Amino acid sequence: MKITQILAFITLGSLPLYVVRCKDFSWCSSTIPFTLLEVFIIFTFFSWIIWRVSGVKGGQINALGLFERLRGPFFWPTALFLIISIIAVFISPDLRSAAGVWKAYFLEPLLLFIVVLDLSLAKKTINWAIFPLIISGLWLSALAIWQALTKIDPFAPNSIALDRVTGVYDNPNALGLYLGPLILIGLGTAIEFFKSDKTKAKKKTLVLFFLISTSIFTLAIYLSKSRGAGLAIIASLVFFAVLTIYPWLPQLLKKLGRGVFYVLLLVTAASLVFGFISIDKFITKPSRTYRDSSYSRLCIWQASRTMLKENFVAGVGISGFPLAYPKYATCEPHPFQYPHNIFLNFWVEIGIVGLVVYLWITFLYWNTLTKYKTNFLAIGLLGASVYTFIHGLVDVPYFKNDLSSQFWVLAAVAAWFAIAKNKEKTTY
Repeated sequence: MKITQILAFITLGSLPLYVVRCKDFSWCSSTIPFTLLEVFIIFTFFSWIIWRVSGVKGGQINALGLFERLRGPFFWPTALFLIISIIAVFISPDLRSAAGVWKAYFLEPLLLFIVVLDLSLAKKTINWAIFPLIISGLWLSALAIWQALTKIDPFAPNSIALDRVTGVYDNPNALGLYLGPLILIGLGTAIEFFKSDKTKAKKKTLVLFFLISTSIFTLAIYLSKSRGAGLAIIASLVFFAVLTIYPWLPQLLKKLGRGVFYVLLLVTAASLVFGFISIDKFITKPSRTYRDSSYSRLCIWQASRTMLKENFVAGVGISGFPLAYPKYATCEPHPFQYPHNIFLNFWVEIGIVGLVVYLWITFLYWNTLTKYKTNFLAIGLLGASVYTFIHGLVDVPYFKNDLSSQFWVLAAVAAWFAIAKNKEKTTY
């Protein structure tokens, strides 16, 4: 287990290193493209296989018992999600590209999900997985702050010219998409350690580590000047604060709060649907010499609407959007990789059923964690989901190597909460 844990720790601390690719080195040659992150995931998973097979052979664990333990609340939707994504590969007009995306965004993150969940159950704690995630955010944020101080960004020279940092990414929004959820998780973990029965000195050290980390993440996102990230941070922190005081509210206020939440959710959903259907009204017909990102997104969504009218059920397949887009483009000629909306991204890539299954997984994630309203890590995980959806309304969460891996790692943490029900036998 020790080797698997070390490899998993390194992998979780290196999620953004998918930007390091085999093709970047003259000595690295492969017919199948791969990244450094993929190497870490594969080595981690195979070390887990060796560990568990040796355990079964040695009689230390039963194979059927291991399977039953790992099923958790996400088993059936996850299996369906994987099957639908495989179908979407063959729908795609670019089979090679789709297969590569499927491997990196669907298969490998699920392998990481299995390892993180099983290790957490074996260790009876989830802390070991939280620390490397925070470390990944720290070195990424440190790089972004260095870029702001030096005005040097080899990954995105055009962005640094606009005084926006990107970390290892090629655009500033990607920095917020990765760091945003870590702010909520770090904050929740800090408060949970503050509540713990650890020694005063150790408790103080851990709380300071997580609070300083979240402050550094926030500074890096501020320097990226991502409007979507800024709005999502404010909304998710408000959500975190409300959920923090919720258990101590009178029953009447609890009912009122739930009612307000559901009304806001319905109003938001209705507004999004109406806005998508009536998107033509929000786009001015005359061409403009300057188009900001908001206008570009409206144009992308308008083209996506027409695209989905003709491909309502199946979408256009994984990696199919940039190839199909020129046919439907209206006011934005640039062929974006995705529609820049969390719902449209899944719908276009893996079809309406794939979108529904993704929402099913998200519902189970919420349904699991809301049972632990007095646990601040659970509240942080819920806040991370709020952040992802709000920022995802105008961007592309999940469809990147690091973000898909982060999504399934957080799902593994939620599954750990569901499976390890006896709090006396677990450590937070």
